[in-house]
Amino acid sequence: MKLFSRNALPADAAGHLDATVGRRRQVLAWARTEDGYLIGLRDRLVRIASEEVTELGWHDILRGGWDDENKTMRWTVMSTGEKVSVPLVEPRSFPEVFKERVEATFLFQTSVYPKPGKTVTISARRNLMDEHSPVLWTAHPAIGVRMDEETIAFTEAELGRLRAEYAF
Repeated sequence: MKLFSRNALPADAAGHLDATVGRRRQVLAWARTEDGYLIGLRDRLVRIASEEVTELGWHDILRGGWDDENKTMRWTVMSTGEKVSVPLVEPRSFPEVFKERVEATFLFQTSVYPKPGKTVTISARRNLMDEHSPVLWTAHPAIGVRMDEETIAFTEAELGRLRAEYAF
């Protein structure tokens, strides 16, 4: 670790990170939370809360960002639907890195309209944790849109068309 690096982690955070991720890591930003740290690596978000360390690939964040009014990072985990809210004591540059890293996973995103007033967002995203993994295609309905049989059929057809057209 560089002596004067602005991304140099406090020793307790570095120890937890080394034990989980290993010493070969690139810290882009970190923030102090009420019970630990949020750490932005090139390929993932690491949360240290008390003694527990969790990792989340940037590609698995459906949406999220910085709530300046409440000084809180918020995100929704795509694979589980879990909504996470973490107050930051010392945000530093973490909110900006969070936004950049999540955006870096997107190769393509568009909205489709199965019926008037219904919107479904289709995305193609890359997994920064595994450069050899296939592109992850997902479809997410807008808030309040129910995925009935007709909407699912339309969305699956659009998903197939877009996958063939873009062939990532």
